[in-house]
Amino acid sequence: MNRIVQIIFNRSKYIFKEIGLRINYTWKRIVGAGVSSTRGYDDYQTYVDHQKEKTTDQGRIEKWKGQEWHVKLAGFKNIFDRNQEYVSDRKNALCLGARTGQEVKALLDLGIQAIGIDLVPFPPYTIAGDIHHLSYADGAFDFVFTNIFDHALYPDRFCNEMERVTEPGGIIMIHLQLGIVGDEYTETVVYDPAHVLKMFSCVSVRESKSIKNTFDGMNWELVLQKN
Repeated sequence: MNRIVQIIFNRSKYIFKEIGLRINYTWKRIVGAGVSSTRGYDDYQTYVDHQKEKTTDQGRIEKWKGQEWHVKLAGFKNIFDRNQEYVSDRKNALCLGARTGQEVKALLDLGIQAIGIDLVPFPPYTIAGDIHHLSYADGAFDFVFTNIFDHALYPDRFCNEMERVTEPGGIIMIHLQLGIVGDEYTETVVYDPAHVLKMFSCVSVRESKSIKNTFDGMNWELVLQKN
């Protein structure tokens, strides 16, 4: 019974938070703010532990590796296919927040050396890593992809790290879900992609456009090229 009460309590907190954020979204659009944090933590480890709740949930893992695997793999192949201009000549790629790694597999199938990182490893495509503290040298990759911007606690640091590990001329592709709280693990809500662009210091914008993916709720695509 206590477990049921706790589940109901947690879900209620999420629902009320989402209602508040949607009201806040309307207000932010009026006043022009572009990025909002959904919560604060006493320390960084608490944030990490909270995010790991999702990626260690066995029910979710079975779904990601089972019924969703081929749907997401096909979806990522569609994304990279429609962006051949930016993907076809890449040699080594990093996928951030890759979970079970369908985006990594899609890039490998294109002949691109790719690896994914996430707080929880899912071999063979995803190894353990932290998007705020990437353990790679400057300019180590010529293509960086992420669709988990909303899970970043410090989006400015996340952008700095993406930019740092991308070589000059390399591509950074970011998928956003504008103005939407995806679930109780959303840390950052983006209202205006222009505010994300301001977090980079040395890139040119190749694309900033509305999208509709086949398998997720991402609705905006940024393609940046490091100067």
